[in-house]
Amino acid sequence: MDGKHDRWAGRLGVILAVAGSAIGFGNFLRFPGLAAQYGGGAFMIAYFCAFLLLGVPLSWLEWSIGRRGGALGGHSCSGIFYLLTRSRVWKYLGVLGILAPLGVAFYYVYLESWTLGYAYHCLVGDLNLGSSDAFGQFFNTFTGAAEDGAAFRLRESGVLLCFIISLGLNLYLLYRGVSRGIEWFCKVSMPVLLVTALVILLRVLTLGTPDATHPERSVEHGLGYMWNPDKTELQVRSEEGSWQTVEMLPPDAGEAEQTALRQRIAAEYPGREMRVRHVSLLQGLMNPDLWFYAAGQIFFSLSVGFGTVLCYASYVRRRENIALSSLTANAANECVEVGVAGMMIVPAAVSFLGVAAAAGAGTFGLGFNVLPQVFAAMPGGQFIGALFFILLFLAAVTSSLSQVQPSIAFMEEMWGISRRQSVVVITLIVLVGCSLVIWFTEGLLALDVLDFWMGQVSLYTLSILYIILCRFVLGTDRCMAELNRGEGFRLPPGTRFVLQWVTPGIMLLITVAWLYKNIFEETCPQIRALLEGRPGAVIPVCWVLCTALVFLMMAHTSKRFHATGKRRLSER
Repeated sequence: MDGKHDRWAGRLGVILAVAGSAIGFGNFLRFPGLAAQYGGGAFMIAYFCAFLLLGVPLSWLEWSIGRRGGALGGHSCSGIFYLLTRSRVWKYLGVLGILAPLGVAFYYVYLESWTLGYAYHCLVGDLNLGSSDAFGQFFNTFTGAAEDGAAFRLRESGVLLCFIISLGLNLYLLYRGVSRGIEWFCKVSMPVLLVTALVILLRVLTLGTPDATHPERSVEHGLGYMWNPDKTELQVRSEEGSWQTVEMLPPDAGEAEQTALRQRIAAEYPGREMRVRHVSLLQGLMNPDLWFYAAGQIFFSLSVGFGTVLCYASYVRRRENIALSSLTANAANECVEVGVAGMMIVPAAVSFLGVAAAAGAGTFGLGFNVLPQVFAAMPGGQFIGALFFILLFLAAVTSSLSQVQPSIAFMEEMWGISRRQSVVVITLIVLVGCSLVIWFTEGLLALDVLDFWMGQVSLYTLSILYIILCRFVLGTDRCMAELNRGEGFRLPPGTRFVLQWVTPGIMLLITVAWLYKNIFEETCPQIRALLEGRPGAVIPVCWVLCTALVFLMMAHTSKRFHATGKRRLSER
C-alpha cells in the first residue's frame, strides 16, 4: 500500500497504536524500578504532577501538529514542519524527529530479543537457578555483556537467533503498512497483552507472605512501599560510608516484630552500623532527582518527543476528535503502567527479595535479574515467568513499530519511493545499527550511549521544538482549534494558560537542571565515553550521524516535496 494514501481504519486503531507505541519497557521495567528506587509514595505524587502538567499538554501539542501537517500532505516530522512553516530550516530541524525514534530502534529491537529468549528459557526451566550470582552470570552470558562480540557466539548465547526473529516480525508488519500491519497487530496484541498482564497481576496479589520467616516481606507491605507517603526504613552503613536502605518497618509492626527484624538485619550485615530512619512525604518531595526522573519517565512512557505520535496523528481523519484520542491513549498507558505493571512488579520483588533488592536493582536488573529470581521461587513461576516475558515482547514490538514508521513515511514523501523500497532501505540502516549494538556489548556500552543521546537528549530537544512551533509559529489558538475539531470532547478551561505558560516554564526548568547536572556539575558517563574515544561509544554514534547526513541530503534534494508543499500551502 502506498504510504501517502494510507489511513487508520478507525479511531480504535489509532488509539491502540499510540497506546502501543507508549506501552513497552518503560512501563514494565523503568517505571517499577524508579518507583522502588525512590520509595513509592512521594515519587507517585511527582509522577502524576508531571503527567498532568507535562505529559498531557505536550501530547496534545504533538497530536495537533501531526494532524494539521497530515491534512497538508505530510506524514514525517520533517515534512510536517516544512508544510506548516514554509521554512527549510524547520524541515532540517524536523529530521531529528525521524532520526531519534530510528536511533532508539537500533537498540530497542535488541532488547526485544532478550524478552523472547528469556520467555523460552523460563518455559524450559533454564532459569531455575540457585543464587543471585547465577542469575547475573546467565544475564551476562545471554546478552553478551561480558565482552564485545560475545553475543555472536551462538552456542553460548542464542540472543542472535532471537534478534533475527524479532527484526523479521517488525519488518513484516511495517511492510504491510499502517492499517494492514501496525493497526492490525495492535488490535490483536494489545488485548492479549492486557489479559496476560491481568493474569500475572492476580497471581502476584494472591501471594500473601511467601516466607513466614520474613513477615515484613509480603504483598501487603510491597503495596505499602509503593504507595505510602511516609515510611520507616531500616538502614545500614555501607563500606563507602553512605546509608543504604535494606528493609522497611511495617507501619503495624509491634515491638516484638521490630526487634526480631533488627536482629535479623544485624545478622545479615555483621559489623555494620544500623539506624531507623523515618522519611516523611515532605522530605521525599524535597529530593530534586525524584522530580527529574518522574518527569523523564512521563516523557519516555507516553512517547512524547519521539516523533512517533506526530507521525501516527498525521494519518488521522479531520473529523476525528484528536484531543479525546490523545487523552484515551494516555489514560490506557497510565492504567497499564501504574495499575498493572507497578502493582505487579514492585510487590512481587519486595515479597520475595525485600526492599533492598527491589530498590537497588535498576531497570535491567529488576527485569532480568530480580524478577527471574521471583519467578523461580514462586509456585507456578516457570509458567508465570514465560507469560511475563511474552507480555514484554508484545509490548516492545508495538513500541518498535512506531519507532521505524516515521523514517519510512519520510522516505516515501521526500523521494516519492514505494513502501517496499523504503522498507528495504530502512532495513539496511537498522540492520547496521543493531549489529553495532549487538557487537559492542561489553558493559552494554553502545546500548547505554544510544539510549542517552536518542532516548533522552533528542526527546527533550524535540519537545522544545514542539513548544516553539506551537507557541511562536503556529500560535496556541490555532493548535487548540485543531484539538477541538470534531464532535464530543472539548478542552477544559485553563488549557490555553497551561499550554502557553505552565508547560514551557516547567520544560525550561527541567532542561536547565538537566544541563547543569550532566554537563556542568559532573560529566555523565555517556559523554565521558565519547570524549575518551571508546569504540563502543564512538562507532554507533558515528553511524547515527551518517544516517542523519543521509536524511538531511534526502530533505535537501526533495524537489518533488518542495513543489507539493507550495501547492498544499496555497490551499491552506
